[in-house]
Amino acid sequence: MKTVIVTVSMTLGVCLATSRAQADTLFDSTGGSMFTGAIVDGTILFGNGFLLDNGSISDGTGRTVSGSNIGPGWTVFQPFEVTGPGWIVTTIGVDGWGVLDPLGLGMLGTLLPDSDGDPDEANPIASNTFFLATDPYNSNWQDEAFGVTLTPGIYWMKWEDNGDPGHHSAIFNAPQGLDSFSRRDDGSIVPSGPTALRIVGTEVPAPGAFGLFAIGLGMARRRRRTV
Repeated sequence: MKTVIVTVSMTLGVCLATSRAQADTLFDSTGGSMFTGAIVDGTILFGNGFLLDNGSISDGTGRTVSGSNIGPGWTVFQPFEVTGPGWIVTTIGVDGWGVLDPLGLGMLGTLLPDSDGDPDEANPIASNTFFLATDPYNSNWQDEAFGVTLTPGIYWMKWEDNGDPGHHSAIFNAPQGLDSFSRRDDGSIVPSGPTALRIVGTEVPAPGAFGLFAIGLGMARRRRRTV
């Protein structure tokens, strides 16, 4: 996959592009109000940054994620809403702390669709492993790659042990976001407030975004022919 970072001049519509694999100046930049984006496999992505940030309350309390050997095993489910026209997700991050990880497998985070207000565990979208630091009183954000495109709607992050019954970690509470819930191994549910979750990526470009880029491209080409 080739990713090209693009800087667009809002005043004159002239672009500067740089490839991760090779730095190529495509057009001269003439200054003005700027915003950034990326081209991934030919798709123009504007505004890469935080799509969601619940924040974190790193005060030594949080929601337990544990295997069956740690009392009752606990799994945490945190919902979030994708706004229109959709999100192109780069990374998903969680803040919390690790207590026990005897097999070194970390905590598993799985992205799930929604099914009538509940997480659809039968149809996972993507997952990755998270290794949290052991400090319960300081922020320990861990961000891992997901690389998915989500249409508008409700989605869930599921946090659980990664096949280690002795795993024990905790996710910090958050000052904002949708309410979460925890599920014990016996199936009982404990509702809770929001947990520390953040998502980095890009909003799916609106139709007008490509038009703006095309105008800038045309102006740059005309300028190059007259130089």
